[in-house]
Amino acid sequence: MFVLAGAAPAAADATVFAPKAVPGRTTVIDVWCGARATTASVDVRPFGGPPELPLAPYPAGGPGAFRVTYLVPADATPGRYDLTAECNDGLAGDATLVVGLPAAAAAETTPDGRRTTLALLASFAIVAALAGGGFALARRFGPRSRLRI
Repeated sequence: MFVLAGAAPAAADATVFAPKAVPGRTTVIDVWCGARATTASVDVRPFGGPPELPLAPYPAGGPGAFRVTYLVPADATPGRYDLTAECNDGLAGDATLVVGLPAAAAAETTPDGRRTTLALLASFAIVAALAGGGFALARRFGPRSRLRI
């Protein structure tokens, strides 16, 4: 399972958040700066990215909110990585991003809440098992069976 450990501010009051990361897949990195910030960037060198990945303004997050969707390199080694973000209003923040294995991520949901393939297959297996049990009961106690009281 993948978690982000501590979205704690670093030198100032900016907050950095990245929910999950899997090699070869995208992750979303959010940064909340002060309301006067007009730009922000995050250093993703620890797991194979650039030193200053620019973030786009994220109006749904409010004033000073920024977001980037980043493709984690396929050769990124699973582990814990420190991310540092800087805002042009002088604020900075950091967080630890955990990059996990792709197989375990299949049971997770996407950032917009949709289930992934493994979760859907598990749901279908449960429905099939219930349907099979219902069929077995119908054969056992169906119209041809005789109940004696």
